[in-house]
Amino acid sequence: MDQSLHNERDRAERMLFGSTVCVRTGDNTTRAVKSVKGACEVLIDWPHARRGPVYQSTMEVLQAALAGKASVEEAHDAFLAFASHADVLVT
Repeated sequence: MDQSLHNERDRAERMLFGSTVCVRTGDNTTRAVKSVKGACEVLIDWPHARRGPVYQSTMEVLQAALAGKASVEEAHDAFLAFASHADVLVT
């Protein structure tokens, strides 16, 4: 495995949120999102028809966090705001 890819994957695994964000998924189950990587996975699976400006700005913050240009806290806050806006936040 390419060392830079390995380092990137390790960094993504360590980017844990301070608190879990629970969201309702498309099949109406609840998913506990605990990291930047988990939030990215939710957004990657997000229906194309429901992607808009809030989705795009959230994805940009998550990608910036993965690149070390935004904090994990900023990524958490952006994802939390996205989940609330999309009405999938489970409290």
